[in-house]
Amino acid sequence: MFIGHYGVSFAAKRWAPRVSLGWLFLAVQVLDVLFSIFLLLGIEKMAIVPGATAYNPYDLYFMPYTHGLVGALVWSVLFGLGAHMLAGRGRKGAVVGIAIGACVLSHWVLDLPMHTRDLPLAGNDSPKVGLGLWRNRYLSLAAELIALWVGAALWLRTPGETARAPVASWLFLALLTVALLSTPFMPDPSSAAGFAVTALVAYVGLSVLAAWVDRRRRMSRDLVSH
Repeated sequence: MFIGHYGVSFAAKRWAPRVSLGWLFLAVQVLDVLFSIFLLLGIEKMAIVPGATAYNPYDLYFMPYTHGLVGALVWSVLFGLGAHMLAGRGRKGAVVGIAIGACVLSHWVLDLPMHTRDLPLAGNDSPKVGLGLWRNRYLSLAAELIALWVGAALWLRTPGETARAPVASWLFLALLTVALLSTPFMPDPSSAAGFAVTALVAYVGLSVLAAWVDRRRRMSRDLVSH
């Protein structure tokens, strides 16, 4: 799953409205951001195998530190605690920490139905799980669309904002939907390193764009309230 992960970001924004949507976008992709960095460093490994699944050409044969269940739990706790510390003590800090930690862990949860059996429970030699929706391109697209738009619907229905959601919000959702629908039809990456660089640019770029849309949405709301 790629774009579908952002549905969790949108849902979390409604529950934790003071957290920038940009940070929530980054949080749901932390495991893939780390995986991309670890690929470039040679710590984790993958191969580009055309036709590996109907949805993508990725043979993800060694990623225990980012996509193992134990690893995902550890990263979610670390980033959740870090966000809590940065946000301060009290209820606000707790809400921020829980939101970020839950977003990080949600990545593994949403990957589970999509991946083939390449998600280790602990180390790379532990049992690996995955329900394999990637074997069917159109079921994969449907799952991504549902995940994205359920979260987006919650975001759009935030009290006091629904009727005056700025155009930027709808354009952003349209962009994400087009990216989602086109992903399985894009050319295969030239190499694992090429995949990693492209992924990092996409994750950072979409997070920056999400932060900008969030600011526009907040400005629109403030103008209405005044």
